[in-house]
Formats: sequence, C-alpha cells, structure tokens
Amino acid sequence: MTNPSFNQFMLSLIRNATAYIINGTSAAGEQSIIHSLQGPCSSWGSVNLTFSNGESLFLDVPNDSSIYLLTSDEFSQWGGGPNAPSNYAWFSSLPGIYVVTPPSPGNYDLVVCGNTDIAYRILNYTAMGVAAYYGTGLGNITTNTVLGIFNITEASIENSTGMPGMGFSLQLNAYVVVKYGSGEFVHWVQDALVVSGGEYWFQGEADVTNYIGSSQNLIYEGGRCVLGCFMTPMSGALIISVNSTGQGVVINYGYILLGLGNETFKPAVHWFAHQVIPIPNATAYIITSPSLGPYGWPMDTEFVVGGPGNGGGVEFGALNAYLALYYWNGTSWSPYPITYTFGVSTGEYAINVYSMPIGTSSVELVVGRNNYQVIGNGN
Repeated sequence: MTNPSFNQFMLSLIRNATAYIINGTSAAGEQSIIHSLQGPCSSWGSVNLTFSNGESLFLDVPNDSSIYLLTSDEFSQWGGGPNAPSNYAWFSSLPGIYVVTPPSPGNYDLVVCGNTDIAYRILNYTAMGVAAYYGTGLGNITTNTVLGIFNITEASIENSTGMPGMGFSLQLNAYVVVKYGSGEFVHWVQDALVVSGGEYWFQGEADVTNYIGSSQNLIYEGGRCVLGCFMTPMSGALIISVNSTGQGVVINYGYILLGLGNETFKPAVHWFAHQVIPIPNATAYIITSPSLGPYGWPMDTEFVVGGPGNGGGVEFGALNAYLALYYWNGTSWSPYPITYTFGVSTGEYAINVYSMPIGTSSVELVVGRNNYQVIGNGN
C-alpha cells in the first residue's frame, strides 16, 4: 500500500507537468506460416484485407520479417514465393510499429516473409489520445508508476454505446509484469474516468473483466448535485503505481481532481482501489514494449478516450481536452520519447476524434476525423 509521504512526494513532482497541461493550450489477428520454399520468401504468409475510404493498417512487425502490401493484381503477378514480390503498394523489412495508408480503397493482400509472428488491425475506429508502444530504438521502457494528466474544457456527447446512459471514458491503460522464481506473467490494468448519464466516477479494472474498485459516489443536497455529477471544465490526473513487497505485489489505482466546473480543489492523490497479488517476494513493474502481450497486441501504455464501457463507442458533438502521458524514470517524470495518437489495447473506441500533437507525449483532442499517426521522433 502507499503512504501519505509517498502521496506528497508524487504531488510535488507532478505540479509542473500539471500546470503545463492545464494552462497550455476492424479486423485484427496474428499471421502464421502457410508456405515453406527456398528463397527470400522461403517462409511466407498472407491475408486478404479490404480497406474502405480513409482506413489505415496498424502493424506490429518483429525482427526477421519483410512485409509487403500488394494490390490484388500485384499479388496475382507475384504468384507466391520463394522470390520476394517486385511490385507492391508498401514494403518494410525493419521491425517496429507502422501505420500504413493504402493508395486507394479496395482489396489488398498483406504478405509476410520470414518471421510471420506479427499483429495487424485495420484502423477504422479506435480509442484516441496518446499511446506509447516502445522506447528509443524500439527498446522497452519499465517503470513503477505511470501518470496521465487531463484538462477537459468541453465534452458534449452526441451518441454513445456500451452503457445505458450517454457517456465516455478516459482511460489510463498499461501492462504489469509480475516475476516470481523462474516464472512470470503479465496483467493488463486500467484506471479510468467514467462518465455516464451525467455522473462521473473513477474505476480500476484488470485483465479486461476483473473489476478492482471505484470511487462512485453521488450526493444531492436540496435538489442540487454536490458530488459525482460531471461538468466542465474538469482537470486532474490518473495514476497507476506498482509496489513489490515481501508479501506480494500491490497495484494501486488513483486519481487527482484539481477542478470541476467552477470548483477548484487542493491537489491530493486519492488511491481508490488496490489489487493484491499474493505471491511472496515477487517483483513487478509496468512495461511499455512492442512485444506482444497476453491479448495479442503490443504492450503499450495508453491515455485515451473511448466509449463508456463494455466495448462501446462515443461520438462527441463538441470536444476540447488536453492529455499528457508520463512515466517515472527513477528520479523525475518523463514524457514518453515517441508516441502515437491512438491505442489498440482497449475495446472502447471514439468516432470523429482528432488527436492533435502538442508535445512528444501530449495532445489536444477536438472533433474531427480520427487521425492515426506517430508523435515525435524518439530523440
């Protein structure tokens, strides 16, 4: 468990970052080998994809892979391995995370030569915001705490699905590696601000369906909502922290509420939920890595907007929000060196939300066509 001195320590560290943000401005799967011959494409796999207007392709490509996106005619002309395709719409032989926009809508074949253990997804609608998939040089980033800072100045919901009331969620999603003896396992964890039916609360979940706890509390006095009613502007932060103890691992879910409507609040970390993994002397850390996690996607760290829950979506009539994503590097809070405008590790999604980069790991969300792009260059 965390203690008051830890809370004060964290608060003193995030004040500068908080001030900056608040005062500043469906197809998915993994590929498998289907042919084995002699040549550059001696082992290769393919899958047929259909793109509508404006759709892009998300790819997580490992080492020792060559990836080709071919039109139907190009695929027919190639005819299969062992030689590599000579004509293609897109190609890469380098590992990494890619967002590929085909030259026009229609049918394509994704061909993978070599290591075919890739993950792919057509990007029509996903959760939007800021997400880190790896560190400098495609390396992993490990930490014991991640922090998402937000300032929502306008959020008018036009339509949503997933819960009875109209709403949305702001999610801090991460992967936690737990090591014990010679074994290890990975948990997906979520700390979310949930808005539904005019109410708001903070909620923690793990491994998609494991509810950890929430801050849900709605109070009216004299017919007036004094606690738990959503209004803008709303500012604060979401925090996930991991502690390793002799008795086991504790995952802490917290939030800071700085402003709501015309009210401002003294900064305080509220740890509203704790998840205990009772494995004595186990160690744990949060990881950001292009390696595939337990659900077949890269182990990213996300701070994103999507539907209110249960795989639902949201469409805003008006939206203005600032988001920033940080991790604790051992001595200070650091922005992730390279990020993207979307997340793939959550089932919720947003429609017509444009994520405009304002820093290496900070964005402004407004109404507009979903944009899938990289932010920063890792330097």
